Amino acid sequence: MKDPKLLFYLDDDRDDLTFFKDAAAQLGHLVTTYTNAPDLMLDLNLAAEKPHAIFLDVHMPLVNGEEILAVLKQSNDWKNIPVVMISGAYPKKLVKQYTDSGADYLMKKRSTMPDLKTAIDEALQSLPMTSV
Repeated sequence: MKDPKLLFYLDDDRDDLTFFKDAAAQLGHLVTTYTNAPDLMLDLNLAAEKPHAIFLDVHMPLVNGEEILAVLKQSNDWKNIPVVMISGAYPKKLVKQYTDSGADYLMKKRSTMPDLKTAIDEALQSLPMTSV
């Protein structure tokens, strides 16, 4: 088993949150989920332990994933936390757009548990894991 990671995941779809949390738990990771950006930002400010990575759904109401990414990467406290953008769409221009904005990885949403576990594992392996 790999070293367990603390992951934060923001998505407005509760089913996606549960599915992701279950898949990550099967890989040995701990996931804290959020349905809105203010709760995520509050926890980032108050958490005793920073996450090893933050997963952001691209398409969110009110504040979308790209806007949250910009806030994270402009902050001295959070800019070194790796960020994975998650999207149902995966055009090449999105990959460039998000990596240019500071995202470390773009992951496509998956519909089966084995595919999601593989995608999470691949995303985590590609990230620059900093000490948090």
